[in-house]
Order: sequence, then C-alpha cells, then structure tokens
Amino acid sequence: MKKYIIGGIAVLLIGAGGIVGYYTLNDISPEQETTITLATFNLEKLSENDPFQIQNAVKIIRQFDVVAIQEVMNSGNGVSGPNAVKMIEDSLGSEWESIISDEANGTASAASSGALHTFEYYAYLWNTDRIALIPGSDFLWDEEENPDPDLTDQERQFDREPYIASFRSIDGNLDFTIISIHAAAPSKSYRKDEIKRLQRVFDTIQASDPDQNDIYLCGDFNTPVNKTEWDNLKSIVSMDHILTEGNKTTIRKQTGELSSNQYDTFWFQKSASEEDIVLNSGQVLDAWNIDMTLDPDKTPPETVIDADNIRRWHYSRVVSDHLPIIIVLRTNSDTDHFH
Repeated sequence: MKKYIIGGIAVLLIGAGGIVGYYTLNDISPEQETTITLATFNLEKLSENDPFQIQNAVKIIRQFDVVAIQEVMNSGNGVSGPNAVKMIEDSLGSEWESIISDEANGTASAASSGALHTFEYYAYLWNTDRIALIPGSDFLWDEEENPDPDLTDQERQFDREPYIASFRSIDGNLDFTIISIHAAAPSKSYRKDEIKRLQRVFDTIQASDPDQNDIYLCGDFNTPVNKTEWDNLKSIVSMDHILTEGNKTTIRKQTGELSSNQYDTFWFQKSASEEDIVLNSGQVLDAWNIDMTLDPDKTPPETVIDADNIRRWHYSRVVSDHLPIIIVLRTNSDTDHFH
C-alpha cells in the first residue's frame, strides 16, 4: 500500500473492500493548479477564548482552498465565535478572507431560557489566490419565505438554518454553491424532520438558477448516511454523497477512539457535478496527525494507551471532536454556470 503525506496529514482512501491506500492533495493531479479543495469542518464550540483551537485550526485549514465551518459560538454578545474566525483568517495570511452568517441561531428551548451563548453562527474561509466569493451570494435559509406546510411555526424548520454561499475558481471556469448546516442534535426528536427538509432546501437553491446545478450540501448532519430520513434527499435525481458507510468522522472524547458515527459528508448530484470531481478525492482527513500545539494542562487518562488514541484524545481537546471532510474539484471541466 502506497502512502503519501502532505503537511503532516495522511488521508485514507477507502473502497468497498476497506482501506485501499492513502491520498493527499499533491497526489491528485500532476497539474495541481487545475484543482481546488473544498472542506467542511465542525470546529467544536469555536471561540476566541481557546488559543490552542485557533492555532491548530489554522494548521489544518491551510490545506484547503475553501472551507465551510460549523459551530461558531455566540458568546451572548455576538463576538466570541466571529472573533475566532477573524483570528484564524488573520493567522492564515493576507490572501485569506472569511464571511460569517448574519445571525446566530439555536434551539427553541435555549431561546426561551435566554441561553443565547449556545447559539451558533456559520462561517466560510477561502484562499483568494484560488477562490472568489460571488458578491451578495451568501444568505441564511429563510424559513418564512420557504414555508413548510406541515409546520405552524416556520422558525422551527431548523434549529440552525442552513447557510448558503456561492464561489468561483480564480483559474478555470468552475463556479458552485455550498449549503452548510449543523443539524439538530441526535437526541432531538425533530432531527429526522430537519434531515427530510434538506430536500426542499436543495431543490429550492437549485431552482433559483436553472443554469447552475453544481451544489454541494455539507456539514454536521448528526445523522448516519444509511438512515431512512435521507430518503427524501436521495429521491433527487443522481443524488450521492462522497463517503462510504464505513468512514468515521467523529472521535470519542473519553477514549480517543474513532466513533462509529459518520455525521459529516458532502452530498451532490452526480448528473450535475461528477465531471468536476476528482475521482476518490472525497475523504476524511486524519487531522490528528498534524503537528499539534497541545494544552499542557490536559493529560489523557492512563487507560488511553494506543498512540493513535492518545493523539486523537489530544486533538479532541485542542481542535474538535469532528474531523474535516474534503472533496477536490477540477477548475476546467465545468459545464454549467450562473445565469
């Protein structure tokens, strides 16, 4: 089995028969400038108050060209998470930019109890040498403008309404839209309904410009991809996601082991976007293999012995309990464009 490393991160290639090799950004194409890397990353409770998380997030995000970030925390006065995004942007360098959703959102119970610090923003960060935001394209899903006939309170379509933005590549002719969401927690009875409603979101965004069908739905869905609540989305012609059912995207914080959950992925229509996607490029990053800046005050319990589990235990303390997911796109194969 051949192994490649870029930036200290090894990426597993998973096939139907299990691990088939390792993948890195430099191993995709002999002409690296003709591709861009999209990522989705739940940065657990991202806050300006955690310098270790910010430093390590920078090391990981450098590997990408554009990344959708979930769980940008609201401190109660609306600055803690957004400040952290700005600190990451500044640390990445002058060629990076970011944008944050207009408002933070959360559960109805948190709103009624005044626990606004639990509300979350979304963010996008991108490398302006490779990617440009299409001006005015970012917005939160508007529940009032897109009512669900089964609900009387449209504000309850989602705990955290999806955040949408469109981008184009600097090189080539690629343009595309990303829909990012942090779905309701697994314990919430209405989480399944949120997942079912993503079909309406996807169809609505696509119908807004029939000439542009390159749409990537991503985020932390808190729902394994084999659950029946995905059937609505799967009913869209040629809908697919980038990972196999065996891929694990979260970490058990107590033990440092990979959990059995695949909560994070990208969904897309093969009929619209397959020509743009580099074969086998959709992967989970082994981001715990970066040169992490560790918190000296945090030490794994004696029961955590395995070397990988130790690194993942530290990673879950100084980065996230989620792993970043990537997909790589060609910039010169796109056949549909914004009208």
